[in-house]
Amino acid sequence: MPFMLANASEDLRWLIIVAAFVFASAFMLTRFGLAPLRNVIFKLETRYYRVLVQQLLMNVSPRIAVYASISIVVFIAVNFALFLESWEALVIGLLIGLPIPNVVLKHLEQKRLAKLEMQLVDGITTLASAVRAGLTLVQAMELLVKNSLAPIKEEFGQLLREYQMGMDLNQAMRNSSNRIGSGNYRLLFTAIEMHRIRGGDTGESLDRISGSIREIQRLEGKLDAITAQGRIQAWMMAIAPLFIIGIYWLIDSEGATRLITEPKGRFMLLAACGMILVGFLWIRKIMSVDI
Repeated sequence: MPFMLANASEDLRWLIIVAAFVFASAFMLTRFGLAPLRNVIFKLETRYYRVLVQQLLMNVSPRIAVYASISIVVFIAVNFALFLESWEALVIGLLIGLPIPNVVLKHLEQKRLAKLEMQLVDGITTLASAVRAGLTLVQAMELLVKNSLAPIKEEFGQLLREYQMGMDLNQAMRNSSNRIGSGNYRLLFTAIEMHRIRGGDTGESLDRISGSIREIQRLEGKLDAITAQGRIQAWMMAIAPLFIIGIYWLIDSEGATRLITEPKGRFMLLAACGMILVGFLWIRKIMSVDI
């Protein structure tokens, strides 16, 4: 009999939560309409279009990507709640799942940007050699596209397509620098634009730009080496509690289970995760030094 009453009270609590959620959703839709939801979806589509289409040059519909991201977040939250058998876990699952699409986008963006930075000096050397051989700047860029690998091949190919469609080369280079979002590429295209306005030896100018960017990359590598210990400590701080909980589970599994089954334990875990996340982001922010 107590077991049946416990199940009945649990079902009643879930029924109240669902009813409250439906009532709140109906009230928000009646009071404000679909405009706020459309604005959120539009901002997400703009973000996906900028990263996936403009930066990563992927043939992906931003709206489909937004719907897929929302589905992934809901899937994670629901499975988290079903696994822990608690409605509080649904909130925790949403907090865990919401940052995942943005983290994936940033990872793809940074990975591609790192490849572009690695290819930049060699690309400038190719441009300088082609110009010295008697080719024009546009022909040198076409040679770079023909003989290089992605992603620099894709970026210069997009630049040349815009130029061939009638856009001014300086404007096409500005669009490319804004699309890539790299200070070194912005430096390259700005220097080429100034050189086209004022004139001079193109090959020599490209060699000076290559030397400057090579020195900047050397200093960035040195900074990365200096701050590597701090970044590793941030990851160790974030991962260490998992090992501590694992050891505690082996020593006292009943007590560790109470952290998940009881409301106070779940609150303590949520608070600990929040503080660890704040500390991790704080250390990463301190260690990120830009030249």
